[in-house]
Amino acid sequence: MKKLNRKFVAGAIAVVIVVPLVTWWCLIHFGLVARPGQPLKPPFNLSDRIVTIHVEESEEGELVATFAGWDESNEPLDADEFYRILHERNRDVPRLFRILDVTSVTGLLWIVFGFAAQAVFAGRMIVQWWVSEKARQSVVPPIFWWMSLVGATMLMIYFIWRKEIVGFLGQCSGWFVYVRNLWFIYGRGQGKP
Repeated sequence: MKKLNRKFVAGAIAVVIVVPLVTWWCLIHFGLVARPGQPLKPPFNLSDRIVTIHVEESEEGELVATFAGWDESNEPLDADEFYRILHERNRDVPRLFRILDVTSVTGLLWIVFGFAAQAVFAGRMIVQWWVSEKARQSVVPPIFWWMSLVGATMLMIYFIWRKEIVGFLGQCSGWFVYVRNLWFIYGRGQGKP
């Protein structure tokens, strides 16, 4: 197998970082997604969440919740009206959608993407175990680090969609370790220590 050099690894890493950033900038620039801090407007709602809840203090000093973003009108509703509409919609939603907490086929495809990401990330351990068994000693092959990098990147994208900061931070903390290990592996033989 041909060894990759550091320039190739640096280029691959740059693509993994730059392409999503440029894509996101284009989506914002052309108005296909909301700017950071602004609510998303249908029909292009990447999060597939049912609703946004706003809690405000009324003139009487009581906390009042309004629900917005559940349909195209984006009109705020009170809790009772929102619950009634949600209950009516829930009757028409397939059971699989309710189990997976999604509202559309797009959401279902995101879930499939998340499962694929987890399969890649978990598969790295199976590959490492198999290679170690063949060698009769503990071995960490380069494919382990590539699967770690690809799986972690996919999971980070999935956690951004799910708006789960804990999962995102858990994956990005190891991301730099995977990149650095690939840098060490493919930098060998280039006349550098």
